[in-house]
Amino acid sequence: MVDEKSHRIQAYVLLNVDSKYQKDIVNKAKSIPTVQNVKTIYGIYDIMIILESDDMNAVKNAIDNDIHKLDGVTNLTSLVTVGIAGAILE
Repeated sequence: MVDEKSHRIQAYVLLNVDSKYQKDIVNKAKSIPTVQNVKTIYGIYDIMIILESDDMNAVKNAIDNDIHKLDGVTNLTSLVTVGIAGAILE
């Protein structure tokens, strides 16, 4: 049985942010429709935003127009899934 949700497009957006804006960025990111989860992380990046949608344009729009333009974002790295690893390797 195939999980229908596994065919959805997922994106993981890693942010470096100015610490003065971190709380505001987290709150604003949570209001973006395609955002499933927002996590504060330790390491090279400060925040991870997880997006999910059936529509690639919705994910692209959220990254390009919503997340990229948040005040306090100093660097953004996005990782967009292209499919299920097992299906790609078959």
